Amino acid sequence: MDSPRLDELDRRILAELQADARLSQAAIAARVGLSRSAVQSRIARMEADGVIAGYTLRLGIERDRPLVRAYLLVQGSGPSHDRAVKSLEAFPEIRIADTVSGDTDLVLLLEAERLEDITRVRDEVAKLPGIAGTR
Repeated sequence: MDSPRLDELDRRILAELQADARLSQAAIAARVGLSRSAVQSRIARMEADGVIAGYTLRLGIERDRPLVRAYLLVQGSGPSHDRAVKSLEAFPEIRIADTVSGDTDLVLLLEAERLEDITRVRDEVAKLPGIAGTR
């Protein structure tokens, strides 16, 4: 399958959306020199082509205390390992899941407000079918 072709205007629209995904199509149009309907069509095409996979929200640092971060090393076992990986989506504390080779199968980045939350997630992940161990 060919990758979608992006021209300079597509890249400029993407840059505007990356800077602020809440910009209106009219504001983007004014910034890139196109009509609102042309921007709307290009965005719809890029969404359909998978160039734009979604929109997200970044939280500012508006906390009384900083987040607790931890890396959890996960070793899978057997055919239920794939099902266990899918069930990790249920944990909002898991921010990143990277696959690696060797004795460890996954490296998870956990973020929570309290150390107790990190411990709870660690314990729950360790109990999942298909998980041989965590560190």
